[in-house]
Amino acid sequence: MPRGRTSGEKPQNFAKTAKRMIYDFRKQKWLILVIVILAIASAILSVFTPSLLKDILSQETLGEMLILETTTISINWPLFLQKFGTILILYALAAILLWASEFAAVAISSMYSYEMRKRVQDKLNSLPLSYFDRVPYGDTLSIGTNDVDNIARNLQSIITQTFTGITLFFGSIIAMFILDWRVALVALASLPLSFFFVIFISRFSGKQFVKYRKDLGELNGKIEETYAGYKIIKLFNKEEDVENSFEKTNKRMEITDRFSQFLSGLIFPTTYFVNNLCYVGIAVVGGIVADAATMITFFTYLNLFTRPIQQIGQIFNVIQTVVASGERIYSLLDEKEEVKDLADAIKDEEKIQGKFDFENVYFAYSEDKPLIEDMNLHVNKGDMVAIVGPTGAGKTTLVNLIMRFYDINKGVIKLDGIPTNQYARNTLRGSIGMVLQDTWLFKGTIRENLLYGNQNATDEEIISACKEAHVHHFIETLPDGYNFMLNEDGNNISQGQRQLLTIARAIISKPKILILDEATSSVDTRTEQQIQDALDHIMKNRTSFVIAHRLSTIKNAKTIIVMKKGHIVETGNHQELLAKKGFYAELYNSQFAGNNPMAKSENSILES
Repeated sequence: MPRGRTSGEKPQNFAKTAKRMIYDFRKQKWLILVIVILAIASAILSVFTPSLLKDILSQETLGEMLILETTTISINWPLFLQKFGTILILYALAAILLWASEFAAVAISSMYSYEMRKRVQDKLNSLPLSYFDRVPYGDTLSIGTNDVDNIARNLQSIITQTFTGITLFFGSIIAMFILDWRVALVALASLPLSFFFVIFISRFSGKQFVKYRKDLGELNGKIEETYAGYKIIKLFNKEEDVENSFEKTNKRMEITDRFSQFLSGLIFPTTYFVNNLCYVGIAVVGGIVADAATMITFFTYLNLFTRPIQQIGQIFNVIQTVVASGERIYSLLDEKEEVKDLADAIKDEEKIQGKFDFENVYFAYSEDKPLIEDMNLHVNKGDMVAIVGPTGAGKTTLVNLIMRFYDINKGVIKLDGIPTNQYARNTLRGSIGMVLQDTWLFKGTIRENLLYGNQNATDEEIISACKEAHVHHFIETLPDGYNFMLNEDGNNISQGQRQLLTIARAIISKPKILILDEATSSVDTRTEQQIQDALDHIMKNRTSFVIAHRLSTIKNAKTIIVMKKGHIVETGNHQELLAKKGFYAELYNSQFAGNNPMAKSENSILES
């Protein structure tokens, strides 16, 4: 999937993407046909009406409408109102038809936005975790919002202006030739020059608009990054560097914007200049070969004739950006999805007990960099298994494999004697509770966040879980208590308090299996001990996997797995591993002696 492109860039494969986008509108084909008919009908009326004006301006009709008497001129009002009334009615009808086509185009844009956002959301729900590890979330967010909006906003003008412009262009040419072919040839002589200016200017202005959108995306990223890391910037006194970086991008964007607008603005004056030359030519030739009524009508048609030409450059750039946005959307929709659950996958969560067997498991994030090789592990129901090892050893990967966020390359992982891929993912993950170092809280009340894993929990169960997690008292001190509104990521409470809430949420979900990844890393020592007591309580009779760097928190684990480069290098309980005086013993002793082997070079025993 292409990265780092904005919705304003040119598509890599214009024809393929455009064809696919047109196919996506097959459900609205009849409504599009109605829009086309309305737009063409409006244009035809606009082309036909000036011919009535010529009739009114003819000497015969003027003689009938304006009756010359001895000293005065009287008006034949019935005929006058009939002639001009007809013109007004036709112009009004053309405007109404054009409005109706625009209204229908808006409906198509709205339906497209709805359908495409739904497709993007459904796709995101079916993508594997590897996609989100690989793709910056800003790119995905931009596709689902900016690119869809870009198409929806411009679709209306593309449909209506394209068909209206084509009809006006060819209709006015035909009408001019019917009026007088000699004068029509003068008007057509300006066509190559007009097209040259429009296409030439559009090419350069389009490139500048692309640069502007790139700079705009970069500037938005800098703003987001600045506010997200505001405290860090203040801490390291980097305000001046941030301002200089912002000013550099902002200045570049200002120059690009000015240049792009200047080039785009040249289209109208250049075509206006060519049109004036054409007016002069028509006036000269028409004055020789045509009457006044024909001349006035020709000038009206010339205005209709040049209007689509002025729109060509704008529509061309808009189509480029729309197809580029479509290409980015399809690149997401074409991403490889998570492997579907088996048709007869196990969906009864109540049957899960919590016994795990890893048999000759191999896994790699990329084929050329194996991570876990030939892993064998047996975990009984209710066991507490601690996983330790240096960064990159495969601890979190092991958890991802248990959750089936990733599927193994070779071997088998069994849960209660059944391979995990024979369980429905919802069933497998629904039986597992997770408390991670990075808290998962969403915008909403504390109660809503606590109920995220178990919507049927009672108030008594919520309060009991919060008391176990030592967070009930804190909640009671907040305005509105359990109905206190959390910001996005819960950043209006402290990190430690967020951690306590996630622990309470795990308790409320009543999982069969528990995964803890540095669950007490964000709390003080006293609270850590309280939380550890609570976790010890909820881990009873539950199979638990605990990733820990503070080895003091896992001394009571039944089995401690020591990992290094994807391999289990030691197993045993705390006392057994200390007695071996191996890797675990060195790591444990170093945490209390102040000598952290994780800081050693890559050639050390902790090489990872």
